[in-house]
Amino acid sequence: MSEAIHTAPQAPSRRIDFAGRVLALILGLVLALALVEIGGRLALGFEPLPGWAQDFNSRVGFELRPYDEYTYASKSGEFNILVHHNSRGLHDVEHTLSKPAGTFRILVLSDSYGQAREVPLEVSFTRQLDGLLNDSAPQAMTFEVINAGHFGLGTTQEYLYYTVEGWRYDPDLVLLGFYVGNDVVDNHAPLVKAWNNTDTVDFPYFTPDGTLHQPGLATGRRALSWLRQNIYLVNVASNVLAGTGDVDRVEVGDPNTVAERALRVPAGVYLPPDVTWRAAWAVTDHALAELKTAVEQDGGQFAVFLIPDRRQVYDADWQALLDRLPDLDPAALDCERPTQTALDLLAAQNIPALDLLEPFRAADERLYFEIDGHFNAAGHTLTAELLAGWLRESGLIAGAAEP
Repeated sequence: MSEAIHTAPQAPSRRIDFAGRVLALILGLVLALALVEIGGRLALGFEPLPGWAQDFNSRVGFELRPYDEYTYASKSGEFNILVHHNSRGLHDVEHTLSKPAGTFRILVLSDSYGQAREVPLEVSFTRQLDGLLNDSAPQAMTFEVINAGHFGLGTTQEYLYYTVEGWRYDPDLVLLGFYVGNDVVDNHAPLVKAWNNTDTVDFPYFTPDGTLHQPGLATGRRALSWLRQNIYLVNVASNVLAGTGDVDRVEVGDPNTVAERALRVPAGVYLPPDVTWRAAWAVTDHALAELKTAVEQDGGQFAVFLIPDRRQVYDADWQALLDRLPDLDPAALDCERPTQTALDLLAAQNIPALDLLEPFRAADERLYFEIDGHFNAAGHTLTAELLAGWLRESGLIAGAAEP
């Protein structure tokens, strides 16, 4: 009995000792991680996410980081381009927010076709358009074309970019480059989920009733984005797990990695619209209306140019799609359906529109990279020429004659 009395008081001491060891272990682990973090930054330097990756913006959805520089290369050897963002994260030359006197500003909103990472910056249609317009500018007038193209965006994100950032340039004209191949998909959450094989959409989107959903800051992807950019160990671990490799280089365009799902979802734009696709077009119509209203309330003009899908332009590309998806009924597919639907929406809203499809079909040389699918140099040149001619003839830049 006395033995029990003597041994009982020692139990709390053992618990305290165990707790102390755990605390010491935690502190040692934290110290070790801190030393690795500091040593890694000092010895190896620290790079954030790869330059091609996007940051998450609670109001817009995505944004590109200022001053990022990286090589954008095709695995098939079609291009190898050094991409550099300006001080505001645009793939463009520098532009001040304040508009210089005697300047007619054109802000171009678009997805990857406008961002134009596949060609040297000076070859992009926005830079060529800038040069063409200034070659015939009225005396004492300067045209300034600002490229706000950003890969992966749909019309809703382009509208939100304008309301958050684009309006600050005080553009006289906002040109929206609408890619008929997948912008409608990007605009509708159910199609985005199907395309990306995910159950969530963590960027802002409209529903068919016009409600704007903004997931905001509390998304896992935004938290991971912050951690990867600010914590060395997280950055290294995530790059290893994702197989990112060199953060200064990204290679794209491997046709063998394109899943059937990634073709099947946007292929639906060529089929008679079902309930989902009718809703997607309704969302697109609403986003266009919102963007038009925002631009006009700021005193600018709004116009759209329709960027064709290469499958609409080339029979071989169209046949390749059919070969990959043999269960689709060719008789039900209409390669002009998305273009005509977009034109009808724009006409109903009295939005000036330029359709590039027929001029592209009439071109003597190929305008798209065969594997990557974006504009090659010839595609950018023809787009710039068509835009310049249309802007002069349509009167959209008529006000430039009277600065």
